[in-house]
Amino acid sequence: MKKSMDLKTLWDRASKKSKIASTSTTKPAPIGVESRSRNQGSPSPSDGLQVVPEDDESGDDESIASNAKQLQAEAEALYLSRLKTSVQCLRFILQQGLPVHGHLENEGNAGNFLELVDWLAESVEEVKRVGLKDAPRSSELLDQKAQEQLINACAEETTRLIIEDLGDGYFAVLVYESRDVEQQEQLALCLRYVGTKGMAVERFLGIVGVEDTTPLTIKTTIQNLLTAHSLSFSRVRGLGYDGACAMKGYHNALKKIIVDEFPSAYYVNCFAHQLQVNMVAVAKQNVHGGWFFYHLQYLMDFLVMCCEKIRMLGVAQAEYIIETFELEETEAEYGLDRESLGTPCDTPRGSRYENVMHVISLYPAIWEILCTTGDKHNGIKSLQAQQVSYAFETFEFVFIAHLLQTIFEYTDDLCSALQKRDQDIVNAINLVSMTKKRLQLLREDGEWESFLQKVTSFCVKHDIELVDMDGSYDPIGRSPKFYEKATNLHYYHVDMFLDVIDSQVRELDGMFDEVNMELLICMAAFNPADSFAAYEEEKQVKLAHFYPEDFSQSELLHLPFQLSNFVDDLRLDERFREVKTLAELSIKLVETRKDRVYNIVYRLLRLVLILPVATGSDERDLSSVNYVNNKAVNKLSEQCANDCLVTCLERETFEQVKDDAIISRFRAVNNR
Repeated sequence: MKKSMDLKTLWDRASKKSKIASTSTTKPAPIGVESRSRNQGSPSPSDGLQVVPEDDESGDDESIASNAKQLQAEAEALYLSRLKTSVQCLRFILQQGLPVHGHLENEGNAGNFLELVDWLAESVEEVKRVGLKDAPRSSELLDQKAQEQLINACAEETTRLIIEDLGDGYFAVLVYESRDVEQQEQLALCLRYVGTKGMAVERFLGIVGVEDTTPLTIKTTIQNLLTAHSLSFSRVRGLGYDGACAMKGYHNALKKIIVDEFPSAYYVNCFAHQLQVNMVAVAKQNVHGGWFFYHLQYLMDFLVMCCEKIRMLGVAQAEYIIETFELEETEAEYGLDRESLGTPCDTPRGSRYENVMHVISLYPAIWEILCTTGDKHNGIKSLQAQQVSYAFETFEFVFIAHLLQTIFEYTDDLCSALQKRDQDIVNAINLVSMTKKRLQLLREDGEWESFLQKVTSFCVKHDIELVDMDGSYDPIGRSPKFYEKATNLHYYHVDMFLDVIDSQVRELDGMFDEVNMELLICMAAFNPADSFAAYEEEKQVKLAHFYPEDFSQSELLHLPFQLSNFVDDLRLDERFREVKTLAELSIKLVETRKDRVYNIVYRLLRLVLILPVATGSDERDLSSVNYVNNKAVNKLSEQCANDCLVTCLERETFEQVKDDAIISRFRAVNNR
């Protein structure tokens, strides 16, 4: 008698017989007994899958096992096809930085991933044949858990390639502080290193939430994230932070904690970025600077809200004001996200510098807008105009605006030079000293008198009431009880003018300390431009002594001779004639395999390239964290948000990841 059997029953029986055959040494049971056992119960079909009928009399166990293996192979191939389709759909979504699934999903919108699967099933015959949406629940790959597991596999494989490219070399750690939509503190970590092809690269490693931003917590968080990727803090040779209060400064801060434990981890951050943050520090540290930026932001918000009304008011230069402050673009941002305008301490330095300049140059036109709005409108717009004009028309507002403009102008050339690449390091060093000197000279009595006369002339020209420097200081919008028995001269000269300048000088001294200046000078001597015109053997040997753990005593003794041969060889080599930057030099050395000939010099060059002196591509990651901040909208867990950011930011590396590697990692997790 023959019966049809489902796949599950058949596979269980075949597995059982295989196990018995491999483990038992006793005589097999009589066929009749086995047949009776097989015929007990009535099989139930699963998924409608039928096999060749069983012959009870023949006991064809080999045929049964063969059929089971064939069916298993077909099921495995179908599952892999469905899995590969899911991976390919996720690849497209992740590389574009699109949300995989969101809170707007409903009957008409199933989310990007599911909608893409549906579209492919209708448009591509191969995808339709796979039948991903028709798969049994056990192999369905469309639920959120499976999606997040696949995304994690994509991110892990992407990070694996980054770690492989890093190898056992040294690297710099670039840390940025941000907040998500729930205002939770986060740290985004990037690695800067020289890859196997000799190119200095910056790679995003991950983002993690922290309870607070104290130096010890930040250091522990960084160390834990490195350890999770089998990286050691002992390999760190450069540090870079975003200038947040918990991250900058030497005494009792993160820099001191790390440098004391790892002396070769030099704090040589992107100086241009630090100068931008320095302006923020001025606003925070000086109460009058903070007062000015508060009212400046209030003014900008008012102009944004009244953008269209500015046109209707018929004010001269109305269109120019809108174009100058880019109010139309800002208005669109304002309507979508109020926080996109930022706070006085969050807006980019360039916009702060430009806004201060524009406010001074367009002062009459802005004043006319405030007056016209206050007179011709009722309600909230009129009230806001009156509140803004209350501070805007004061001597104090004009005084601080001119002071900050002066400081911005003094540091602007330095900031621009530091945003360029290594061929400008020599000029940047000179600009550092020049900027410090100019700020020190600004403190002199003669400069104070000249500055005060400039502000006074501006106020007289625009009918702004002057203050008596010998009279008592009258604060604007603040209680006078905190400023009793204080003269205007003391507050404007000492508490505003000198204090803001001194805080700026202290910041510059902190950024460009003796060690950093020496590093910059020694790095400049490595510049290959104009056939190594800046080459100085003594400075490059001195540079190697900054890393006592990385060069043995014998290597330090041999370095001068290798440097001489290195420079003479490259000056005669036509292939290096057009090399002008340190980055190009490193790549060309690897291409010509001279990195092996001059191995000590190349190791020193790699250490130089690790230090994030110029503005790097890592700043893209700081702005891209906004993608993660939408995790509440996209219903992403913290881990999934991190994985999405890794694959989006490192899309070039992600493209190199094989589908099979992602599938293998995904299945390994699910088979645990």
